[in-house]
Amino acid sequence: MTPPYNYTIRGKTDGFGAQYNAILSGLAYCEHSPDYNYIHTPLKSVSHGWRDKTNELNEFIGIPNGVGSNVKIHTSQRYGNKNVYSDRQPSNWYDEKTLAKIRGYYWSTPKPQNCEQDIAIHIRRGDVQPDGNGKDRRKRFTPNEFYNRKIPKVLSIYPEDYTIVILSEGKMSEFESIMDEWPPSLKKRIFWKLGTHCENDCEFNLITAFHQMVTAKVFVQSQSSLSYTAGILNENEVWFLSGNKNKGQRYPLDHWRLLERSDSSKTEDGTTYANHIKYLREGKYN
Repeated sequence: MTPPYNYTIRGKTDGFGAQYNAILSGLAYCEHSPDYNYIHTPLKSVSHGWRDKTNELNEFIGIPNGVGSNVKIHTSQRYGNKNVYSDRQPSNWYDEKTLAKIRGYYWSTPKPQNCEQDIAIHIRRGDVQPDGNGKDRRKRFTPNEFYNRKIPKVLSIYPEDYTIVILSEGKMSEFESIMDEWPPSLKKRIFWKLGTHCENDCEFNLITAFHQMVTAKVFVQSQSSLSYTAGILNENEVWFLSGNKNKGQRYPLDHWRLLERSDSSKTEDGTTYANHIKYLREGKYN
């Protein structure tokens, strides 16, 4: 048997973001590995309320089905490509050529309305709560106090007439403290688009919210694979929330800006990851 070998990602049944991230890692790996040819296996089952609408998500991401009775798969991985996930500079894999291919697939199928606001901020809730099940999920919860401090700091570098949409799941009462002591001029620029966890037919469901993240002029991620993959597709400015320990989400792309979880970090908020790497090599943080 001689290369190229057919390679696919299949077997996951968790949320859309995690599965899409795994697929993109496999595609990116094959784009840079001449011995492998990426064969797309469609999503089979997606959790968080989408198991009966998985076909909608397959159409949404736009990657053509490559499997068939006459296609032999030589390498199949489930959780994503380790080479891509472990690289401290994932832009080595997600270069302009690969990003163009991924984005081309995405835009090849119908999409909901683009983001009307200038800045989209994703706050992960739903399956992560401070008192929720599972230590890992509790660790991924980012409290309101963090956003109360950090959102004005992010907004300070953009025009004062930029509007902001906050995308999340839950009731408005759960988020009101984020705006404590904010001036009225800032509050009136904020729009809230809140979905309901595990409901696929609500106004701001997963597909609608994801596309808002992809098309915003400025997108601020949460600690989630949904945010991470939306950031890959977004062609504008993306902010990466540091401290994520999950595979495939640990390291940002070179052009993304850093939003530091800790106020004591030596890295200044807004630093691009490429410059952060440069400063590390120069010993700036020593």
